[in-house]
Amino acid sequence: MVGRLATRFLGVVAASLFCWPVAAAPGVTAEAVVFGQSACFTGPNQNLGIDYRSGILAAFNEHNAAGGVQGRRLELISLDDGYEPANAAVNADRFVTANDVLAVVGGVGTPTTARIAPVLRTAGIPFIGHITGADFLHDADRFPNVVNLRASYFDEVQVLVGHIVGERGFRRLGIIYQDDAFGRSVMRSYLAALAEHDIPLLAKTTYSRNTHAVHASLFGLAKADLEAILLVGSYAANAEIIDLAHSLGMDYMMANLSFSFSHELRRRLDAPNEDILVTEVVPSPFDKTSSLAGRFRRAMEAQAGNGEVVLNEVSLEGYLLGRYLASTLKRMEGDFTREAFMAHAMPPDPVSIDDWTVAFEPGSNSGSTYVRLTHFGPEDAVIGVDGGSP
Repeated sequence: MVGRLATRFLGVVAASLFCWPVAAAPGVTAEAVVFGQSACFTGPNQNLGIDYRSGILAAFNEHNAAGGVQGRRLELISLDDGYEPANAAVNADRFVTANDVLAVVGGVGTPTTARIAPVLRTAGIPFIGHITGADFLHDADRFPNVVNLRASYFDEVQVLVGHIVGERGFRRLGIIYQDDAFGRSVMRSYLAALAEHDIPLLAKTTYSRNTHAVHASLFGLAKADLEAILLVGSYAANAEIIDLAHSLGMDYMMANLSFSFSHELRRRLDAPNEDILVTEVVPSPFDKTSSLAGRFRRAMEAQAGNGEVVLNEVSLEGYLLGRYLASTLKRMEGDFTREAFMAHAMPPDPVSIDDWTVAFEPGSNSGSTYVRLTHFGPEDAVIGVDGGSP
């Protein structure tokens, strides 16, 4: 069954046929199905891209060891964008020109996906499963070629604000955000969530992407007498801000989104504590009650062999993406084409990946609203879970 979003996508594909020659099934041969990826594999946030790719490949390797999908191997062409929009645009153009992938998957970051998504939309190439919850990517009318498998930043922000304001009773909040599409998108979400509680942001400062020069952004909030700071950045920048505040004796609650990559963030902190909050959009990779997490651990161990086993939320999210791509291919009948892939990527009925559920409401391109709120106390305690069932 082809839904309304898939029908819109088919129109995009049909229009693109007049722009340049298109193979009957780009990225598909008798031996393999090839996906493309643009993510950060160098730079201060490289571990996001490296671990995300590691999870995707673990899922692909798992399926390939079992014979692939309809006898075809799953392969991934990964290109480095360094978390820089200009590089991401070059990579997107490369995928369009080479026309050698079925879909582009596994993007990392809002500023880079903001450059990739329009290019792929024009070319009629599916764009699936990126590490960002930016609001514009959840606009299915604007981006019918986009499939989101994680909660939106607004979902995460609502959980954080609900805890900080509703549970802790804090009302004096400020924000430090990365001055780009990522920061501005989350800023809009925070303003909307705080408006529901009739609370203004008392102070705000910014810093540039991919920089370590973040100290001034903390000092800029010093006179506001804040109780909590909302951090909108990557693990490298957030860690520096939190450590600086700690060294100066500033006793703030610090709120971080899932993009801050809790595994790396905690590793870099001088004094992890329960006033450092982090939202997560997948279950704990160490959850012994989760079938998905258990299979993920086995797949990562098999991939690592005698090497280091990379177990964290980002690699688990990559594994989930890889499993979902394989699941989509398995549900397809006939030729593996982009049109058919999109028609099955957002089905009307829920899709189960072990005990994890991906479900799309009619007219939506968002497959999950699951948010898990944790803090950096002695055992990374889960404060609560909000959103769709895992």
